[in-house]
Amino acid sequence: MKNSQLIWNNETIGKAIKYLLSRFFDLREGEYKRAFLMQLNIFLIISTLLIVKPAVNGLFIAKFGVENLPLAFVLVAISASALSIYYSRKLVKLTFYLLMRRTLLISVITLIVFGFLLTFNFLEGWVVYLFYLWVALFAVLSASQFWILANLVFNPREAKRLFGFIGAGAIAGGIFGGYLTSLLAPVLGSENLLFVSAFLLSFCLPITRIVWHENLSGKNNPFKNKNKLKEVVESPFQLIRKSKHLTYLAGIIGVGVIVAKLVDYQFNAIASLKISDPDELTAFFGFWFSNFNVFSLLIQLFLTRRVVGVFGVGTSLFFLPAGIFIGAALVLFAPTLFAAILIKMADGSLKQSINKSAVELLALPIPLSIKNKTKTFIDVFVDSVATGIGGIILILIVNAFQLSTSFISLIILAILGVWIFFAIKIRKEYIKSFHLKLKQTSHKKGGKKINIANESVIRGLQNVLENGNEDQIMWVLQKTKEKPNEKLFAPIFQLLKHTDSNIRAEALRNLYFHQQKSVVDTAYQMISDPAQEVKISAFEYLLEHHPENRVELMQQFLLDDDYKINAAALLSLAGEMRDNPELKKQYELRRIVAEKVEALKAEKDTEIKLFKTKALLEVIGKGNMPGFYNFIQDGLNHNNEEIVNQAIKAAGLSMAPEFIDPLIQFVSKPQFSENATLALAQYGVEIITFLRSVLADNTKIEIQRKIPGIVENIESQHSVLFLFELMESEDFQLRNKALTSLGILKIKFPFLYFDKKIVIQRILEEVRVLQDTLSILYLQTKLEQETENPANDLSDARKSLIDLLERRLDGGLKRIFGLLGLKYPNEEINSAYQSFQSNKADIRISSIEFLDNLLDTKLKRVLIPILETTILETLSDTALKQLNIDIPGEKECYNMLLEGNDIKIKLAVLYLVAQLKNPDYLPLIERYRKNKNQKVRDFAEKAFLALQ
Repeated sequence: MKNSQLIWNNETIGKAIKYLLSRFFDLREGEYKRAFLMQLNIFLIISTLLIVKPAVNGLFIAKFGVENLPLAFVLVAISASALSIYYSRKLVKLTFYLLMRRTLLISVITLIVFGFLLTFNFLEGWVVYLFYLWVALFAVLSASQFWILANLVFNPREAKRLFGFIGAGAIAGGIFGGYLTSLLAPVLGSENLLFVSAFLLSFCLPITRIVWHENLSGKNNPFKNKNKLKEVVESPFQLIRKSKHLTYLAGIIGVGVIVAKLVDYQFNAIASLKISDPDELTAFFGFWFSNFNVFSLLIQLFLTRRVVGVFGVGTSLFFLPAGIFIGAALVLFAPTLFAAILIKMADGSLKQSINKSAVELLALPIPLSIKNKTKTFIDVFVDSVATGIGGIILILIVNAFQLSTSFISLIILAILGVWIFFAIKIRKEYIKSFHLKLKQTSHKKGGKKINIANESVIRGLQNVLENGNEDQIMWVLQKTKEKPNEKLFAPIFQLLKHTDSNIRAEALRNLYFHQQKSVVDTAYQMISDPAQEVKISAFEYLLEHHPENRVELMQQFLLDDDYKINAAALLSLAGEMRDNPELKKQYELRRIVAEKVEALKAEKDTEIKLFKTKALLEVIGKGNMPGFYNFIQDGLNHNNEEIVNQAIKAAGLSMAPEFIDPLIQFVSKPQFSENATLALAQYGVEIITFLRSVLADNTKIEIQRKIPGIVENIESQHSVLFLFELMESEDFQLRNKALTSLGILKIKFPFLYFDKKIVIQRILEEVRVLQDTLSILYLQTKLEQETENPANDLSDARKSLIDLLERRLDGGLKRIFGLLGLKYPNEEINSAYQSFQSNKADIRISSIEFLDNLLDTKLKRVLIPILETTILETLSDTALKQLNIDIPGEKECYNMLLEGNDIKIKLAVLYLVAQLKNPDYLPLIERYRKNKNQKVRDFAEKAFLALQ
């Protein structure tokens, strides 16, 4: 009886806890374990940090004095930079999981070793110094690794809901660790706290192992994880350097770190003057570090949203420097312990609350993938460099000039001026980013130009939502999903009545992320919307925001008499539960799909059957349901084009390896090519490995020519490098398509980096080919003019070659302009190319003059003379000599063309040589009889026989 009552009580308590978690944090079935383990993981990491940081600060100051902190800052910067380089190399060679496990294991062992060394006073001075460096590196690396893991474990929608809950673990860890240190330091001593921290951190090892093996070991889609991990190792330095927005963002963060180091020094220096006992100093640091976390939490909960909402992004950026300004001024005139606490509190609490939210909003125009790639770099490298600069400044002030601690406040006040400069600059870039995108879409669908440069960005976005065209509205809806703003709720809500169904659906997806205001009643009504995508969005919203009886709600609609409604309900479930097997089980998704697949066999109405088949294909692909992949396979083999195309889309959504080969076969079929191309792009950067194997098969020429179209849809630096590789192909069409795709990639994903050295090298290669083409074209034209009988086979063969050479000349010029578009603004180069193509001589000359002003000296010196020569009516010896071009002999001319990589020209030359009937060309022809290309071999054989 007691046991059953105990079980009942446990179940009741468990249900109550789940209800509260669902109610307040929106945790769902299948997420509890992941979320709790990740929260516990970050709690233990931050707790460890908040134990060892006060301990090492106390020990370091007691041993070396506060005057040695600046040198430690510099050494931290050097060590962190070296570590980041070493870490990046290891990340390429080792799996992320293995690297993370090793980091944690080494950290635990290191803490124990340092604990013993300090307890027994062995090499005490060196040990304390090394320990200080190690703690700084551990702080950066452990947190960075944790958030990379979190982004792998949770999809974007889960992350939106759960990162706040998980982040609470970091705050709790900061509070717990600091207060624990303040209690234990006087009792155990600072050295023994290291064993406590090692004990806590050791639990992260099994937690990380469980999280990885249950979520990322390949049970889910392997392509998804490989793609995410491959993006982690891409170098973000070029992305930051290329973008003013990212440069200023890194700048403002770097300046903040420099100021933080100066503030940290003042806080440590004043505290060490007032508290001499190392254990008491450790307890003091632990107590106040915890207090700063508490203040940060209170500001985040009660002030941040109001401050950022009322004052906007620009003004919110000045709260942190203003707080530090007040603290620095107080330390300058009254360097008391209270003043030190105040300035440290301003830095420690405002940085993680108001300033953090403002900086996140500043990053809003930057694509999410770019933010993810650059975050770790800024966290590690920029932080390290800034720490070093802070250390050097302090060395000059404290050691070189022997200036007082309060004098540092003057330096802080001066650096705050640089901070304000960056804040003003980044706000301008922030506005410019929005304005540029709106300008790009203003000409479409009758939209008006909307300038937001002279008003608040939020008001400008409201203006777009109320008055913009469809493209502008859609862009703002997609961007503001990342960081919902209450002021945009009303205009977005009005868009639920928009005439465009895509905008209605996207507006509801945007409101999905507005947690504070509910539109459940409106979502219910939109289930009856005539557009299927709106129905799906309505169900997605209800799954997120409906009260606790979601299961009953969805089961009701899954049985709805309207087949379009129950299909929309099923599709919304599939998307929400893709990577959540427990939630799939709760909603009995597998059983429902199986029943619908079976029921489909009995459906008599052709139109309804077609609709249901397409819907089920999307459900299976979207829902990651390998047990039904045979249904997608049947769809790929179907005789109905609509079903085949839907099956292709479903295969792409599934990202299942078994569909790669069938999809590759579809790309060469016109009626399926577009969908197959996009489906393969869904596999992400990892698909490039498979595309390389296609390139190795010479029987798949048509498929190979479609490869650039696949890669141009994959946002990755690997895509850029791969397309540059394709430009070396022997296939003329493949080279041209690769260049076109590079241009598309640059427009679609402007944050990708195009190596200017490679671009210039390619341009110079094209110029060399153009020079050869001009010389050969001149010779062939001259020979044709000298022909006595222009109506014979030889003359026809020569005219055919001349025609191909003229086309190659045009193609070369087009490629040069295409390559220039990778180095210079696309719009300007496209305009110049259009002018260069004009039939009017003065317009073509104007185009050349424009390039003469745009290009750098090296390119100008090479390109302008070539362009001026190509617009001449006729080629002459004089014009070619001015370009330092030698005119080859006839035999040399044919040899040059045959050695090139243009198959059509090779065939034309072999045919022409055959018409010459001159045995002297036999040695030239002989080596092409064994060429790897079948057509070249055939033409060479015919020419060989004709010359004998």
